[in-house]
Amino acid sequence: MARLTTDQVKSIAHQIKEACEKYGWKYDVRGEVLTIHKYFTPGDLDGFRDADMEYYSIIGLLPRSRAGSDWGTDGGGIGGYSAHKNGHFVMNRSGGNLNVLKALAKL
Repeated sequence: MARLTTDQVKSIAHQIKEACEKYGWKYDVRGEVLTIHKYFTPGDLDGFRDADMEYYSIIGLLPRSRAGSDWGTDGGGIGGYSAHKNGHFVMNRSGGNLNVLKALAKL
């Protein structure tokens, strides 16, 4: 992957922030991990479904610059049951571009 310019880094960070705001998500940068989360009414299958459909449009904006993974409470595993039951959907991405993560943390 080509190295990102300073302007590209800032633009991507702003896109992630704006996508979170658009869909009602919050984000945190914890070291080298981007975490996004959203609350909905516990037990609300529509709320869970919406979050499960939205999350990748946010974390997918963070380009990877090294090996990493996406994990959390999506519908692909037992975490989905927990999210549906508790009304809190959480997803994480590791391996993201460190410069973008630093810029996002400053917003």
